[in-house]
Amino acid sequence: MVKKATEWKLVRTNPLQGLRYLRVPKRIERILLQEEESRLLESCGRVRSRFLKPLVILALNTGMRRGELLSLEWSQVDLENRGMRIVNAKSSSGERLIPMNATVYAVLTDLGGKRTSELVFPSNRRDGERILDLKKGFKKAVMLAAIPKIRFHDMRHTFATRLVRSGADLITVQQLLGHAKITMTARYAHSMADDKIAAVSKLDFAGSCSSPDPNRTPGPQMAVSETGAKALQSSTIGP
Repeated sequence: MVKKATEWKLVRTNPLQGLRYLRVPKRIERILLQEEESRLLESCGRVRSRFLKPLVILALNTGMRRGELLSLEWSQVDLENRGMRIVNAKSSSGERLIPMNATVYAVLTDLGGKRTSELVFPSNRRDGERILDLKKGFKKAVMLAAIPKIRFHDMRHTFATRLVRSGADLITVQQLLGHAKITMTARYAHSMADDKIAAVSKLDFAGSCSSPDPNRTPGPQMAVSETGAKALQSSTIGP
C-alpha cells in the first residue's frame, strides 16, 4: 500500500523500502493415499455440512481451488459436453476448461437435479450467497478420519500428483491447474522422478542375470569384414 502511495505521489518516500520480509516456514504438501481418501469421504458424510463431500470429490478430481469451487455457478457447468469453464480464477492464465470424468459428472448431475440457486454450492444460511468457508466442517471430517496434517488445498496437490504419476505431461497438468508459469507445475515432477528411479532400479536385477561367467573360457573374437565375419586366431609368428 505504501509502495502504491509513493507511485501516486501521495507520500514523498517509502519508509518501508529495504524492509525484509519475515521468513515463513514452508509447509510440506500432503498427498492423500487411496485409503485415506476413502476414510475422508466417509467422514465427510458424517459432518453437518451438506456440500462438504461433493466439494472434496470435485477438488480431488478437478484440481480446482477452494475459491473456484465455492463461487462455481451453473452457467459455467456444461453437463451435455462434460466440461466446466473456470473464469473467476486468480489470473488470466487460470481461465480454463476442465473436463469432467465420470465421478464429477455423476456428482454434478445429482446436484443439478436439486438446484435451488445459480450457485452450485449455495449457502444454507444466506439465500443466493456462496458458502464463506469450509474450515470448520473440513477440520472435523479430517479429525474423524484420523488423517494427520491435511488441508483442503492438499486435494489440489493430490490431483496434480496423481495426474503426473499416471503419465500426464506437465504442460497438460499446468493447463488443468491454471498455473501461470510451468515452474509452478514443475514441483510435481518429483512424481515422475520417483517412477523413473523405480524403473531404473529394475536393471540391477536384470544386470545380475546377464553378467558374464568369470570362469568361462572366452571364445574366439569375431571381426567383421566386407566378406563377412570370421574368427581371429592368435599367432606367435609374424605381426
